[in-house]
Amino acid sequence: MKSNTKKIFIACLIVLTSFHIKAQSLEITANLKNVPDNMKVTLLDGMANKDVDSAVVMGGKFVLKTTTENIGIYVISFKTIRIQIPIFVGNDKITMEGDVQKVPDIIYKGSVSQELYQSFMKNLDPKMIAYFNIMTTANSEKNTAKKDSLNKLVELQTKNIINDYLALSKKYNESPVTTFFLFQFANIFPAIKASLTEYYALLQGDAKKGPFAAVIEKSLQTAEVGKVGSVMPDFKQNDVNGKSVSLTSFKGKFVLIDFWASWCGPCRAENPNVVKTFNKFKDKNFTILSVSLDQDKAKWLEAIKKDGLTWTHVSDLKYWNNEVAVQFGVQSIPASYLIDPNGVVIGRDLRGDDLTKALEAVIK
Repeated sequence: MKSNTKKIFIACLIVLTSFHIKAQSLEITANLKNVPDNMKVTLLDGMANKDVDSAVVMGGKFVLKTTTENIGIYVISFKTIRIQIPIFVGNDKITMEGDVQKVPDIIYKGSVSQELYQSFMKNLDPKMIAYFNIMTTANSEKNTAKKDSLNKLVELQTKNIINDYLALSKKYNESPVTTFFLFQFANIFPAIKASLTEYYALLQGDAKKGPFAAVIEKSLQTAEVGKVGSVMPDFKQNDVNGKSVSLTSFKGKFVLIDFWASWCGPCRAENPNVVKTFNKFKDKNFTILSVSLDQDKAKWLEAIKKDGLTWTHVSDLKYWNNEVAVQFGVQSIPASYLIDPNGVVIGRDLRGDDLTKALEAVIK
């Protein structure tokens, strides 16, 4: 899997779940080439964002075991090899064989969900790579004509990806894999997020069970919060110095309320665009209030400094239980709300040039 796609499909797979059913066993038996003996290999539960097992490789072989309550994403990583292997599994006895330097060619047996996940990725991964590459080029293009042309390509690719996903979702409408991709794409493509109710209605059976379905359902329940045209509810949270900051203290300004975290790859990738917009409008009655879903204060502060985020930051360091995120029904990040000086929401999840354009339309 290419690195750009990893940021979307791996880095930010962390979701909040409250299911309590009988735990099942998961066992992964691997035989991989190009893995040195005595290397530590770790299994990460992508839903809980924590390591759940580890082993030492001998002769390319290792076994990882854990218990799982739902079918979902796990990630296998190696101590000194910068390669991560995502697998979509549940109560499976799965084997994997191949070359660690050729992850797409690894052969898996014993998991129907992993086979389907590979099928989705084979179809969508190349298109997503092209999409992100053109998006990056468009964001950095200075020539207006070229930029417009690139943005049209982005729009065309977006439609193609959504159409491909829709075809797959209709064919595999009872699989949690389909739900997972809906969850991810709703965070990437505004068109999917805007029609999430209709897309989710296409799913049936097991596709409406488990953590990804729970996240989508909760998102739909809180969809009215922060809706464009509504007044953003007030909140208070402590800043980096432990001082309480309220949203109403920014009344009279255009404010971008930005939900992010130091561990969120897509958030960190978007930060340069946010910095650029902030610098352009910071002297024109605009500011940013960032709400972090971090747990580790040191890592939170380090990311703020490294990314040059020179505006107000707040967090209660409660991860996905961040009280503001829960209040607004934030189920995936990055997520943002743009409000006017009266606190009325005038835009949601504006990224790249879309945020700049929205501000140019209201700030003269």
